[in-house]
Amino acid sequence: MNSLNFFTQVRICLVSLCLSLMLSTIALAAQYEEEITTQDYLYIKGMVNSVSLQNQTVSIQQNKGQRIVIVVNQETEFKGFGKIEELQSRQEVKVWYRPSQAGNVGLKIIRLPELGC
Repeated sequence: MNSLNFFTQVRICLVSLCLSLMLSTIALAAQYEEEITTQDYLYIKGMVNSVSLQNQTVSIQQNKGQRIVIVVNQETEFKGFGKIEELQSRQEVKVWYRPSQAGNVGLKIIRLPELGC
């Protein structure tokens, strides 16, 4: 009978430990999202709608939202491609940008890998 109580206590401790680990992971994930989107920098994920080489802009259609035009300049960082000319419509991207009077200035654009056949 005494060993039964011991195993029950061990199980309760393991369940408590797992639960606290899951809750801390959720808290860290929420903290990461807050670090991405602040008052100075905004983050969107969506699909490239169009690319204008003449205006150096990329139009992004958000997955569940509006279309946003991003202005690309010399300071814009690209990941997954080298220059704006390599972006094509219907490619999934993540974009960090700063709203300004000149438009939404792109800080970082990441082209997501294409999945499928």
